[in-house]
Amino acid sequence: MASTYTTRIRLEKQGDGENPNSWGAILNQNVIDLVDDAIAAYTTVIVSSADVTLTAADGTADQSRSAFLELSGTVSANLNVIIPEESKGFIVNDKTTRENSATITFKTDAGAGSAISEGAIAHIISDGVSVYGLNAQGFDLSSTFALISGSNTFTNVNAFSSAVGFATSISATEAFVSNAAFNVVTTSIETVGKATFTGQVAGTPVTLTDATSIALDLSSGTNFLVTLTDNRTLENPTNTALGQTGHIYVIQDGTGSRTLAFGDSFKFIGGTAPTMSTSINSVDLLVYNVRGVSAIDTVFVSSFG
Repeated sequence: MASTYTTRIRLEKQGDGENPNSWGAILNQNVIDLVDDAIAAYTTVIVSSADVTLTAADGTADQSRSAFLELSGTVSANLNVIIPEESKGFIVNDKTTRENSATITFKTDAGAGSAISEGAIAHIISDGVSVYGLNAQGFDLSSTFALISGSNTFTNVNAFSSAVGFATSISATEAFVSNAAFNVVTTSIETVGKATFTGQVAGTPVTLTDATSIALDLSSGTNFLVTLTDNRTLENPTNTALGQTGHIYVIQDGTGSRTLAFGDSFKFIGGTAPTMSTSINSVDLLVYNVRGVSAIDTVFVSSFG
């Protein structure tokens, strides 16, 4: 009776009376060594721009039997890593370099796949048809961490104890607490409850484009600076938000004697616009608060060294 092989990791099952005097060597090499691979082998798979099918051999070493797979190479196009249509799990260490936003997906020939992010260490499993990756429930994120909807609205208690960055706006209907650096890029934080920041809260000055009429878009930041290279007018701000406050540095260039006029939305103490410092490289400061769409209350501080 000839040898057969197990379904999933292809171990040799020797027939009765087969392989006299070599039975032990076959058991060691084609079963015990391969079980060792299935539990602990670390195998590197080179990928580039085309699908890769992991090798799957009966009774001898192959790629798809390994427990741990390292992906290596420069990937320039979307590709699939094809695994056998058997139940199996892998831990994947992605060490690829991606170009053109290329993706890598683990899948069987026919089933749905699971994408591996660049630089990720991922755990995937196959039911013999489809491939699945760990989800939020697998990490118990539903009870431990904040849940974020598609509109980036927090739906659970949130306390930030290390640096946090957001590329889109966030909103909170309860108290908002941050104990470390917090950065919202290009958009806004909206809180109905109390907002408390015990770490640094910094608004990096946005450099305004020097022109005859200087545009000021308050959605692009809170703090601004501009260097005058001629006589200018600071136009009425756009995208104002009630209560927004910040400052605007006005700097004279290496020639000096530049003047600055203001749009009528800027409201100064006594109703009179200030005269800017005119010395070479002098620095003035405008501190503003948005009282209304057409009412930007502004305080002038002159001549910083």
